[in-house]
Amino acid sequence: MALGHIMLILTLLADGQLSAAFVSTANQAECETRATAIGAILKSGGANVQQIQCLQGSQQFARFSHAAASTAPRHAYELAVIDGILTATPITALADCTTVKTESAADQHYCVSSTQTLVTDTAAK
Repeated sequence: MALGHIMLILTLLADGQLSAAFVSTANQAECETRATAIGAILKSGGANVQQIQCLQGSQQFARFSHAAASTAPRHAYELAVIDGILTATPITALADCTTVKTESAADQHYCVSSTQTLVTDTAAK
């Protein structure tokens, strides 16, 4: 599957858990423009933004819904960003996450929760 462009937004929740939001974009330039605008909106609204990155990836996520975000069920993922390519692996619960948080430019790993579900290839068609 071809790589697309994904904006990864990581925020810290009140309980100390890292939350992820995923936004598909048409290209790197659109991602960077939207990241600047979204970052400003989130920060002005009091969100504890840890980082926003424009990455490549072949996975797709259900669209983020602001209306349902506070009551939507959360899904756990192990995220890996290797050389700018995002891979999300669903896990049963955050307690099952064995990834140690790392942050280097080329190799990043996170345990996160998200209200967005990973869309399977058959569901996307």
